[in-house]
Amino acid sequence: MIESKLKYFSLIVSVFLLTSLHSQNFTDFIQTPFSSNIKYSKTQSSQLSFTGFYRFLGFVRNQKEVFPNNSGKTLAILSGDQFREPMLLLKLRGITKEKVTVGADFMLNSLYKGPESINNSLTLELGINLRTSFKTKFGNFNLSSGGVNWYRQSRLTVWGNRSFNRQSLYHRRPQTRLTKTTELRYKSYYDNGLIDDGLRYGNRAFQGIFLQGQNLPFDFSFKGVIGKTPFNRSNFNELSTNYTSCFKINKKINDLNIAYHFLNSTNLVDTISFDLRAYSINTVEFSQKWKSLYFSIEGGFGTYDSPENNFEFGEAIIANLKTSKNKKIPIDFQAYRIASEFVNLTGNFLNTTVLEVFPNVGANNRATTIRPQFNSPMIGLGNHTNNRQGISINAEHSFKKLKINAGIGVSTEIDTSGPSLSYRYNVNSETLSRLYLFARDWGPYNNLNSTYRNVFENVDLVDTNNNGLSNFKKYFNNIEFQAKYNGSLFNHQFYIFLLTRFNSCSKSFTYVPKYNLEMLISQLSNEIDLSLELNENTYMVLNVGIERIIGNNLTERGDNNSSLGSPINLIHHFLNENSVRNFERNQRNTLIGCGIDYKIGDNAMLFLRQNFYKYYDPNFEFNNLKGTETMLELKFLF
Repeated sequence: MIESKLKYFSLIVSVFLLTSLHSQNFTDFIQTPFSSNIKYSKTQSSQLSFTGFYRFLGFVRNQKEVFPNNSGKTLAILSGDQFREPMLLLKLRGITKEKVTVGADFMLNSLYKGPESINNSLTLELGINLRTSFKTKFGNFNLSSGGVNWYRQSRLTVWGNRSFNRQSLYHRRPQTRLTKTTELRYKSYYDNGLIDDGLRYGNRAFQGIFLQGQNLPFDFSFKGVIGKTPFNRSNFNELSTNYTSCFKINKKINDLNIAYHFLNSTNLVDTISFDLRAYSINTVEFSQKWKSLYFSIEGGFGTYDSPENNFEFGEAIIANLKTSKNKKIPIDFQAYRIASEFVNLTGNFLNTTVLEVFPNVGANNRATTIRPQFNSPMIGLGNHTNNRQGISINAEHSFKKLKINAGIGVSTEIDTSGPSLSYRYNVNSETLSRLYLFARDWGPYNNLNSTYRNVFENVDLVDTNNNGLSNFKKYFNNIEFQAKYNGSLFNHQFYIFLLTRFNSCSKSFTYVPKYNLEMLISQLSNEIDLSLELNENTYMVLNVGIERIIGNNLTERGDNNSSLGSPINLIHHFLNENSVRNFERNQRNTLIGCGIDYKIGDNAMLFLRQNFYKYYDPNFEFNNLKGTETMLELKFLF
């Protein structure tokens, strides 16, 4: 009896609720005024989706000291920092009934560039991409084509410039992703040492046809591409003669992977004689994983042919031995040798032997080529160049909340090279690159070179032979040290990151880098980052960077007429007036920065940076820059 009454009562309540809900919806519909701004929502079954971001960057640079060839402008107020970075990016993703995926990235550059007669229209950033997948009894296959795609194969064939992830977190780039909280970016770097720099990190840009096969018989797989890369552009664009093709065939045997890699690149350089500039690479790769060890090795041969040079073959090998991260002291040991005849612009190493292989095509309204370091570069750990062999070892350890990681490396040229070398700035590199975008041989002494948010400097040597080469092989040494600490201050989290980089180049072998006038170039930099939690949505960030670069008497002499030169160590000079001095490079770069990271709401953040920079060399009279930079970045996702 009671159960039957409960059933009737439940039925009455249900009818009442449904009636009330219908009445409320109808009343809301009657009382809601008409609006054309109707919220549109798509069902889960929709085959079309849009995502993207809006990023506004307000930039102010005020220079107190400028180069003598400056146009006279000391104050710059801009929207954006002049790099071609989208203010608005709209990503379209769709899928057809035939399971063909369509993707396109629409971009809009800064609208705030002053009075212009040309409207800023919505354009494609990377083109339109088509992708499809299909399964057969022989395996699974993926096919894509259209616009620019990001591709990676092996370190000697196609691989982005990846190294040990030691860097300052103070600077932000457009592709730096938003995190769920302001703390997460610093916490992730403290915990894992990883920074998500987007899809481009570690990959190369290709435009062409991509094919991939997996789950093939006998545990085989493959992938490959034929198309174009920005590293092999032609002066005859209308002929479309520049092609790069590569593929990988992989065989898995338990925990052992065996792979064969191939790459071929051609470029027409003369339409009358039909001369080609081409290089070809064949390598084999082995990788094996045990319980606590991982070993990989890739080696092979490459050929290069052009009207200027003809290299029949050159060898290359890169080997790595790593221990697992759960070890008390994880270790990463690496050895490599890349011959001067082994030429490739898409691998994970720099080309330093063949200058003509770089495309002589202008970019960003510059009459010069965007070119990486070429003249015997001083590079960090994890980077490589051809015509060089070397070894390095990296290790890390934790002392409770203090985490340290460090590495040491030594390398030498295989053959003597030209009478010059180059080094990249660790402090103020982004600031200098914004003064003159993608330019070669600029500055008061025509030795600065700008790449993407980086600057490197060329150094001429005076000790040469009759062939115009150096009288000696160059030796390179590196030490990198990083310390990370996390703590709390009055229940507010904070993170401290210290990064020290010490590089030197000399004419004889040494075990470690040195800071003295026996070295051709000595480079020492220190950067400290502090991130302090102010509240749940706000972090304050501080950065201090100091860099010292000195050269000896085999490098260029400065134009300062002082008969005493300048001290190479300011601390020793303060304690002793008779400290060591030089007349060559004696650069002193400093950067002091502060800022705020503020979370406005879900998927929306505000970033403020205030930089005080100085670039100074007492031995080179015109190497004197000083000023401030202010950047306000607003970024939100949708």
